[in-house]
Order: sequence, then C-alpha cells, then structure tokens
Amino acid sequence: MNRAKQAWFKLPSHIRKPVVLVVGVLFVVSSILTGWLPGPGGIPLFIIGVTILATEYEWATRFRNFTLNKIKQLGFWYKNNKFLGTLAGAATLLAAATLSYLFYSRVLY
Repeated sequence: MNRAKQAWFKLPSHIRKPVVLVVGVLFVVSSILTGWLPGPGGIPLFIIGVTILATEYEWATRFRNFTLNKIKQLGFWYKNNKFLGTLAGAATLLAAATLSYLFYSRVLY
C-alpha cells in the first residue's frame, strides 16, 4: 500500500487533480442517484467521494473537517442530554415515517 501511495503522489499535480476530481464527483453524484434506496442509501458513497476529493482539494478537506466536527459535537450533546436526544430522534423517525407513508400512499401527489 505504501508503494502505491508513494507512486501516486510522485505523479504531477496536473495529472492527479483531474483524476481525483472525476472519481470524487462520480461518487458524490452516485450518492445522489442511490439516496432513495432503503438503508443508508447514498450516505457512504457521499462520504467516500468527499474523502477522495479531500486528498487533493483544500475546500473538501475543510468541508470534511467541519462535518466531522459537527458530528462529534452532536455526539457530545447527546451524551449530556440523552432524554432530549432520544425524544428528538424519535420525533425525527416519526416525521420520516409519516412523510414516507404520505408519499407512498399518493396523498402528496
């Protein structure tokens, strides 16, 4: 793995950046296309795409760090407010289930 990484970073920047841009954007776009699937949908693909983009682009690194920081803050908040966090999570699930029901029962069409 180390050899491949060294070989990759030996390539000139004008070759690496377009390759990273195409592959990263491909993952982000595919996350949008698979976001409607049950389960995590496109979330893992989006995370992979941003991580790939962050290897060469500073804005993607800042976005990744900002997002990870917010997730960490949410975890700390939940540890300190378990009842309120559980209540908020249950309300979010109820709202998602209600919207799914309304959408799939063609009430919102």
